[in-house]
Amino acid sequence: MTEKKSEDYFAVAPPKRSGWASFKIFLWNGETSEFLGRSASSWAKIFLFYVVLYAFLAAFFAAMLMVFFQTLDLYQPRWQNANGLIGTNPGLGFRPMPTSSNVESTLIHFKHGTAGNWKHWTSELEKFLYPYDTVASSGEYFTSCSFDKWPADGKVCNFDIKLLGTQCTKEENFGYERGRPCIVLKLNRIFGWIPEPYDDLNDLPANMPTELKEYIKTKATENKEQLKMIWVSCDGENSADREHIGNVTYTPFRGFPAYYFPYKNVPGYLSPIVALQFQKPEAGVLINIECKVWAKNIVHDRQRRLGSVHFELLMD
Repeated sequence: MTEKKSEDYFAVAPPKRSGWASFKIFLWNGETSEFLGRSASSWAKIFLFYVVLYAFLAAFFAAMLMVFFQTLDLYQPRWQNANGLIGTNPGLGFRPMPTSSNVESTLIHFKHGTAGNWKHWTSELEKFLYPYDTVASSGEYFTSCSFDKWPADGKVCNFDIKLLGTQCTKEENFGYERGRPCIVLKLNRIFGWIPEPYDDLNDLPANMPTELKEYIKTKATENKEQLKMIWVSCDGENSADREHIGNVTYTPFRGFPAYYFPYKNVPGYLSPIVALQFQKPEAGVLINIECKVWAKNIVHDRQRRLGSVHFELLMD
């Protein structure tokens, strides 16, 4: 008889409620003390489960990250030179660069004179050269270098901005106001790369510009140590460009001294730079300019821009 009554009880249909009433019961059931269909103990178990799960995942991730960092060297890359993606051919870059809205352009276009629009180019050069200021490039890791005095291990050669002379300076607006613009060249850094200079006049390549060969021969008679240089040559790409480019001067050297290499990620290292000054470029003419760096272990390929850099100069 008791079983019969129990069966009848469970066979009774739940009371009919409206949708809103059912939703309120789902949110909080006062009869069973359930919130969203679960009791307090059920919610506590679920919360504890996910706390333990995510704590375990976070600990596992942190442990794997620690193992990964144990395989890395914070001061030098694992794969270097020919074994790395960068390779052994350093890229050549130039400054100033165009505005960020025209980042893919290599055109340096300005109007010279006091009413000219050269402010962007001079401000870009100021920003680039700021770390080369003698105040910013001094400290325990810096040392003065020369062809007779190379840096010791753990030291880097400082680059005094005064070496650029009196023309390619912010006081002279880097020559842009006078129509004698300065362009700065730098080699991109490759960890551990050591240049192989043309230190023997008999090894000079056949395709090296004749003017540069004569310059190197002159330096050899002065001091053969000065041949330990990554030489630089800049000229118009085509005959018409060479006709309008005018004379080009290089400071402080006609290249990058080898004592600045190799780059070893020593704090404060500054890449050597070369300042070009175009003494009298033809106004109103677009001039295509190509600069090359010369060393035994630098390959030239115009299509892939290996060992060279291209930019255009247009002065109004």
